Amino acid sequence: MVEMKSTQIGNQKIRSKQLLENIKILRDFIFRLLHKAKPIYLLLIFAISIGISGWTVESNFIRIPIIGFHDIVDTRNPAEMPPRRLAFPIDYTKQNFSVFLEYLIKENYWLLSSQDLYVYFIDKSQPIPAQYLGKKLIIISFDDGYKGVHKNALPILEKLSVTYKQKGKFVVFVNPHFLGVDMGRDFLPHTTCNDLRDGYQKGFYDVQSHGFTHKNLTKVSGKELEFEIAKSKSELRKCMGDLDKNKVIGAHIAYPYGASDREVEELLPKYHLTGFLYDDNLFRVNRLKNNYRISRITVDKNMSPRALISIAKKASTLRKKGWF
Repeated sequence: MVEMKSTQIGNQKIRSKQLLENIKILRDFIFRLLHKAKPIYLLLIFAISIGISGWTVESNFIRIPIIGFHDIVDTRNPAEMPPRRLAFPIDYTKQNFSVFLEYLIKENYWLLSSQDLYVYFIDKSQPIPAQYLGKKLIIISFDDGYKGVHKNALPILEKLSVTYKQKGKFVVFVNPHFLGVDMGRDFLPHTTCNDLRDGYQKGFYDVQSHGFTHKNLTKVSGKELEFEIAKSKSELRKCMGDLDKNKVIGAHIAYPYGASDREVEELLPKYHLTGFLYDDNLFRVNRLKNNYRISRITVDKNMSPRALISIAKKASTLRKKGWF
């Protein structure tokens, strides 16, 4: 009996020893596995963190072509062509504009508003919406508020937005003193307040200032200068009225004749967030030192759609931070 108990105790010791050895082996195996897997876990955590922070975008070195048109004319409409109407260097044909605009929409460009530019790329007060990641950036602007923009350019954008199921905006820089003015053959007809409201309500117009009467702001000073700036903004907001819930109408200005100086720019912060030049340079976010000297590229009747597309191709594509 005593011998049997001794045998059982011996067997238990052997099994305990084997169990301890197995536990040690398992423990060593787990430690080795975790050690080898550590880089994988770190990579996984890194990838997850990128996904979480993917709402932010590398914006410092972004290039944005800001294209400046004036009037858009339909070459198939005799009333808009000589001899029934004078030809102007700033005319751009509806047919060529259509080719350029369709390229932008098909190639996934984001047609920014002036407020988009300010909020997301200059002030950076809001994160860029996720739906715009992967898009290229451009601004299409029109100076002076000519009727041809509403009559010939807007319908193209409306049609393309239906065809390709994406919207874009035109930035229209307007001289409110001339709203609705049509003086006949020797002068270009201007758009009306109702036209601006129509385009804005449809979600296609960003209505901004171009001075009240299109005076060269560097040629006036004092009260006259302030009148040109302040009156333009107040009249645009009066026109748009109830539609301007966020108070962004007239928050930005394009200088008549592309002209600005120190006196103008010292006054502007009282009325505007940004100012747009005509210096034929590509706008680069990281090079902006002054919100009132934003570069734009002038378009005249001699620029082909191919030339405009070549400029547009210089635009940056929005990328998530951390992806190269």
